[in-house]
Amino acid sequence: MVQFNTRANEILLKLVYYGPGLSGKTTNLQALHAMCAESNRGEMFSVNTQEDRTLFFDLLPINLGYIYGNAIHLQIYTVPGQVQYDASRRVVLGGSDGVVFVADSSESKMQENVDSLSNLYHNLNANRLNIKQIPFVLQYNKRDLGDAMPVGVMNRRLNFRSVPYFESVANRGEGVLDTFLAITRETVGTTFRKYHLDKKIKDFDEMLNLIESNIRASMREFPRAEAEPAPPQPESTILRHAGVSINELAPGKVADAQDLLEDALKSNMETARLYSELRTAQESLEKKNQELHTLYSQLERANQDNLKTRRYLEGLVQSVGEAIISFSADGRILTWNAAAEQIFGYPRVEIVGRSIHQLTPPARGGEVEQAMAVVAGGQIIRDVPTSRLRKDGTEFPVLITYAPIRGADERVLAYSALIRDEADRKRLEVQLGEAEHVGTLARILPSMFNELSNRLAPLVLHRDLYLQELGDPLAAERAGRIFASIDHIQALLRPLLMVFSPSAPRLEAVQLNTLVQEALKRMEPEAAAAGVALDLSLDPALPEAALDPALLREGLVCLFRVAIRASARSAGKRVRVGTRRTSAGLQLVSQDTGPALPEEAARRVFDVAQAADADSLGTSVIAAVARAHGGRVSVRSQEGLGNAYLVELPMSEAAPSSPNVPALEGHRVLVVDDEPFLLECLNDAITSWGCEVVSCSLAAEAIQKLQGDTFDLVVSDIRMPGLSGIQLYGWIQEHQPAMSRRVLFTTGDSFDPETRAFLESSNLPHLGKPFDLKRLKQSLADLLASAS
Repeated sequence: MVQFNTRANEILLKLVYYGPGLSGKTTNLQALHAMCAESNRGEMFSVNTQEDRTLFFDLLPINLGYIYGNAIHLQIYTVPGQVQYDASRRVVLGGSDGVVFVADSSESKMQENVDSLSNLYHNLNANRLNIKQIPFVLQYNKRDLGDAMPVGVMNRRLNFRSVPYFESVANRGEGVLDTFLAITRETVGTTFRKYHLDKKIKDFDEMLNLIESNIRASMREFPRAEAEPAPPQPESTILRHAGVSINELAPGKVADAQDLLEDALKSNMETARLYSELRTAQESLEKKNQELHTLYSQLERANQDNLKTRRYLEGLVQSVGEAIISFSADGRILTWNAAAEQIFGYPRVEIVGRSIHQLTPPARGGEVEQAMAVVAGGQIIRDVPTSRLRKDGTEFPVLITYAPIRGADERVLAYSALIRDEADRKRLEVQLGEAEHVGTLARILPSMFNELSNRLAPLVLHRDLYLQELGDPLAAERAGRIFASIDHIQALLRPLLMVFSPSAPRLEAVQLNTLVQEALKRMEPEAAAAGVALDLSLDPALPEAALDPALLREGLVCLFRVAIRASARSAGKRVRVGTRRTSAGLQLVSQDTGPALPEEAARRVFDVAQAADADSLGTSVIAAVARAHGGRVSVRSQEGLGNAYLVELPMSEAAPSSPNVPALEGHRVLVVDDEPFLLECLNDAITSWGCEVVSCSLAAEAIQKLQGDTFDLVVSDIRMPGLSGIQLYGWIQEHQPAMSRRVLFTTGDSFDPETRAFLESSNLPHLGKPFDLKRLKQSLADLLASAS
């Protein structure tokens, strides 16, 4: 019968394995004991007679752990199968909470199974237990026998309740755990429901699943023998029953063998239980002893740790970034950390013992006394903005926190001051204000630059058209002088255009060495004027690569201009330029002899926001050019050696140029731009090349044209009112995917993050505004050739 220990929150359940002799009941317990983890199983007990054989039962305590605050313990028994031990079986069966009937599968043992099941019914009745109500599970053991009966036949003869049944070979551990899990789940469930414990549990089935999971987790694999499998033989504690003498009976009591046997069994069972409790208590005492030893060791370590903690705190105070100073009531400095030395400039040996007022500016006299008066009352004064004096007499801004230092009796014995140097923060605030000003300009400039590009683009195009139409050389010369101002504007804006509005690279097979020489040729007058020598070390075996010659040439000019101007400020006055090929691609190095860049400046040298004028945009320009080619630029500065700029470009072969470039004549072109003057210029220019041009000023209008007509090419601006060029391209991809590779974009706003991301992800050709007729015509011919 279930036992409750409310003080210890324990529930003890009793399971009995029943069946005929030699059916495998004890083998089941031995296999179960072998599979249990050491921490979850108890000792196995056997009660033997003087013939030294297992007579009555095996007791196997198993701990299932805690389930919702209750520790569930199982005690598992077997009964002797021999017929002459019926009284023993009845005693062991008393108080059972669940029964496993182990049947022998051999055909010759079927009658013994039936008789044993009938015997179980009578012995349960003798213990006031009902075989139709008690949790009950069947196990058909020895399924490996040659004459094993079919499960269906055994079910018809034995499973009168239609309870769960399991096939097993107990000496190999097969089916043992499944049988045990089934009877455990059924017994715990029945017990909880019987005593209404399930009402306290939100999800009762989940609790039963948790028990099953706990059991499986605590079990290990059944040990396998290399030879013929045999049931495991765990060590067990044997309680021998040597017989009972009649002299031990109470006077006047008649000696009855049945009573003697029952008393002996109950005595041995109680002995086993007490022995188990004794072992548990012994283990608990040993554990407590070990805990005491551990506590003593921890106490010893705590003493050592206290000393280490004191040293650690002292080190922490010394290593903190703010000055920590303590001083007495008369103002004498008591402690002085490393940060105080660094901030104020006084070594510790020089300042300790001197007055705290030595650090206070004359104009702020009396501040310390006022703070001490407040802190003496136990208050803390936080972050007082003021100023203090360094050793060299410099006054600097600080924040001071004053706090009391108390003794054991809570009296204020001294004062502490945590002083934070605010000079750097003030300086950063000024820089932040400047950065916000620059940020405001950065938000305004892209849109202004886009407008400037839109205004300049038609001027460039009209200039080219006008020069083409002029037949009189003298008129052309006069017009050329007029249009020279446009060229000057372009030259002035070229670095900005290459950074803010770059065109897609037009790759050709070119020699990097040739481009370097051409760029240096243009820079020779500037170098000579500055007195800077130019040295070349070019790799003669450098192969041709796919590069945009115009774009890269201009980028190199900008880079060399930066190097020449830096070298002009040095005594060496020399720029060295070299090229070489690596396994990853092509490299170009520009080494100047100028002053080394500070670390912060070197980190941001390619950032356009750091440029002070158009000339200092050179590093941003070469970075943009390298990035457009899929490469990168880095810098290395060292005092005395100058600055070395490394340009790395991918080594890729250019596609061979087709000898038959498609002519533009006869092709239909859709032109989209919201700037009327530029739209008119594009219309005139493309029409002059023999194309049929349809123009529109809005992307929505362009979509209508594409729906009702066919075109060979599309030239579109990106930033437009209403639908943008990006949205127009999205419509083309979805509805006319064949046209998606026949689009040329024009933009003066490629510095915008959204525009740049779109151009990089789509990999479409694009022209940065302003562009000339030659570049436009080449781009259209290239686009037509690639689409064909």
